[in-house]
Amino acid sequence: MANKVLAILGRPNVGKSTLFNRLVGSRKSIVSPVEGVTRDRVYSTFDWVGRDFDIIDTGGFLPKEKDIMNKHIQQQAKIAIKEADLIILLVDGKDEITSSDRILADMVIRSQKESILVVNKIDSIDQIQQANNFFQLGLGDPVPISAAHGRSLGDMLDVVVEKIPDTDKQIDIKKSDVDLALIGMPNVGKSSLMNALLKEDKSIVTDIAGTTRDSIDSYITYFGKVIKVIDTAGLRKRSKVNDDIEYYSAIRTNKVVADCNVTALMIDANKGFDKQDKDIVRSVINLGKGLIIVVNKWDLIDKDDSTMKRMKEDIHYEFSATRHYPILFTSVKNNLRLQQILESALNVYKRLVAKVSTPLLNEIMQKIVNNNPPPAVKGKHLKIKYSAQTRHSPPIFAVFMNYPDLVPISYKRYIENQLRNELDLEGVPVKISFRKK
Repeated sequence: MANKVLAILGRPNVGKSTLFNRLVGSRKSIVSPVEGVTRDRVYSTFDWVGRDFDIIDTGGFLPKEKDIMNKHIQQQAKIAIKEADLIILLVDGKDEITSSDRILADMVIRSQKESILVVNKIDSIDQIQQANNFFQLGLGDPVPISAAHGRSLGDMLDVVVEKIPDTDKQIDIKKSDVDLALIGMPNVGKSSLMNALLKEDKSIVTDIAGTTRDSIDSYITYFGKVIKVIDTAGLRKRSKVNDDIEYYSAIRTNKVVADCNVTALMIDANKGFDKQDKDIVRSVINLGKGLIIVVNKWDLIDKDDSTMKRMKEDIHYEFSATRHYPILFTSVKNNLRLQQILESALNVYKRLVAKVSTPLLNEIMQKIVNNNPPPAVKGKHLKIKYSAQTRHSPPIFAVFMNYPDLVPISYKRYIENQLRNELDLEGVPVKISFRKK
């Protein structure tokens, strides 16, 4: 990366995510008094005195913990240290120095990276003296701040600028051509897919449902196009969202869907397409986003020549709208057909932003009407005058006619299906507005 990279390191509940959110100016990392909320590396960008910095928030690091989740968090923190140009070791100014603080300080020293020691939760001038207790960690002068109140963050950032002087290198801020969100229920393989596409362990992967809680962004170049891939928290039924952390994870995932171009809904081949998947598809379509359905764990299914066809028919039966969206069958574990997801995302996005000229649209509409004219309703003969595409992303077609309020639902569906076939709109929600001439 051209921007200098800062990584925030610290044991659980010292305020890493609060500091991260304060610096980037949004609540991107989830903040909770519950220890261990942040698990993956969360990335964002901010600027200070005209300079752009990339910043990484890491999970709370407990060096001596042995359970599987903490092992993964330790691995993620070590990767963040490796990526960083400067490490911010954050400690809690209201606590005494812990053995974890000492081990972390030793890790930072051994990394030989530029670093600063930041003492958080110093909420008033009277408490500054407490920060001096942390001199013994061997990381130089402690910088007292209050992340919650924004106190002395400017002083901290001035120290950061001093530690990593600016260079004359051209800053190359990567922009994406397509934003692809990986969504679905917990434990369907979203994080595994992200890691497989990136060829690195950026998102934590375990058999524990709900491991990912924040939304993780990464960039992939595929045939000259930059795709931003966003790994999101698993979406459960509302009745099963039983804590605040999971609730806010779901809100964040929904916001990611609203902000992206294309979504890849991942489902578990063993479990099939259920009511929650149907609700997710409906939400994506209502938001006007491109959609790909990815049936993962295909390696676990006993197959014959028609298994794939039957699975598609089952999905179409459960929710007929899925007939208009590509369904891919993958195995992240066996690296099967993963590149098709990126290829399909680019194709769907191309259709999502396409603009049909008015003469061509009216020519197509005339053919559609000639094949099946509008019915007479309540003694009124319906007549379509002309049509135009009024916008894209998603495409909205305005159909001007004499009695728009009388058009039967069945004929509206006929018009939509025929337009889809004629214009190749697979993977794209289509909206048709019948209007008075």
